[in-house]
Formats: sequence, C-alpha cells, structure tokens
Amino acid sequence: MDPSQNLHQIQFSPSLDEILRVGVVFLNSLVVHENSPQVRGSIDAFGEELRRTIGDRAPSELETVARSRRLYRSIGLDPTKDRPSSEKLLRRVLQGRPLPVVNDFVDSMNLISLRFQFPLGFYDWDRIAPPVLIRMGRPDESYRGIGGESVSLQGKLVLVDGEGPFGNPTRDSERTCILARTVRALVVAFAPRDTARAAFDEAIHEIVVAAEHHCGARVAAAGLIPS
Repeated sequence: MDPSQNLHQIQFSPSLDEILRVGVVFLNSLVVHENSPQVRGSIDAFGEELRRTIGDRAPSELETVARSRRLYRSIGLDPTKDRPSSEKLLRRVLQGRPLPVVNDFVDSMNLISLRFQFPLGFYDWDRIAPPVLIRMGRPDESYRGIGGESVSLQGKLVLVDGEGPFGNPTRDSERTCILARTVRALVVAFAPRDTARAAFDEAIHEIVVAAEHHCGARVAAAGLIPS
C-alpha cells in the first residue's frame, strides 16, 4: 500500500463544506496503453444508446445533468456558459461527434463520466505536490489547459497543490494530465453535497473496474469526502 495515497491528502476549504462532495480514487501500478478498439467500441455503442434513449430531449432535462448544474449554480457559475466536463461530453455525443482519443485510461474515464454524469478529474499523482486543497479560484489565477489554452480560475472550484492550481470540474491542466508514463493517479468525481452515497458508490466502483481492466491498476484508497 502506498502511504502517500490516502484520503487525508484531499482537503476542503471551509467555505465548501456545505456545498461540495467528492468521490476520490487513488490508483497505482498503472500501465497506460494507447487507445484500444475495445474502449472505443464501448464508447461508440454507449453513444448510440444515448442518442436513441434521449432522443429530442434537452440534456438539461436529465436529473444527472441537473445535479452538476446545481453544483455550479451554488458557487455562482452559470453552467450554460461554463459547462461541467461531463455535460460537454454528453452534448458532443448527442451531436454525433466522436470523443477525443487520448489513451485507454483517459478514454475509459471519459466513458464513466459520460455514463454517470459526474464531472471527473484524473491526474498524475507523481506530478502533484500534496496535500491537495479544493477551494474557490482567485481573480489572478489561471493555468495552462490540456489543449494549451489559458484557463481562468476566478470563481471556479479548483484543486491546488504545493505548486499551485491544477484542476477543476470543467478543464484540467497540462501539468498533471495522464500520459503513457503515468504510474500513479488520482481520480476525483465532483457533485453537490446532498448527492446520494449510492450514486457515488456506483461511479467509484466503475472507475476501479475500468482502471483494473484496462490498465492493470491497483487501488490504494477510495471513498467520499466528506464521508
């Protein structure tokens, strides 16, 4: 067991205690492969299922989408302008557009985010200087996004380590992204404080199963904060 990977490494700003709940999974022994036909096939099949079952309904009519939107509104963000990453994936699939192809780990986590509509952040633990604090972003804060863009963090939920901000539920940073050389990872699922434990438990279970199956991962720790 890796002693550095435990739930005590994730802390909340007191201002978020009544607003936010996160599911956390620490993984090690990852072997990250290039994208496989199996993962892409699962994503394509689920996309077809979503288009068939959702039909002409707007994404905002889905309870799982409304859940993430409620979190954003609780901190003063307009989720129609700064969409949760999970909703962005859903809208892309409903438009018949393929999801980005990155690697087996990222692609399988995107599928879980799409299925359960939890915004997920997944980070290379060896590129993080713990502990990690989740707080509100400040006016002068930003980071370089995975696509190379500058991501403003003012008024947004952010994950911060000893080197500064590195993640939020909309766009993550280039500094801590999952690469082929990643061996240890942190996965965070964001939701409002009143989200049922059962919903988190199901998503956490699927995160673990996918990481074990596609990347041979081992679970160092998993749970909810607050518990």
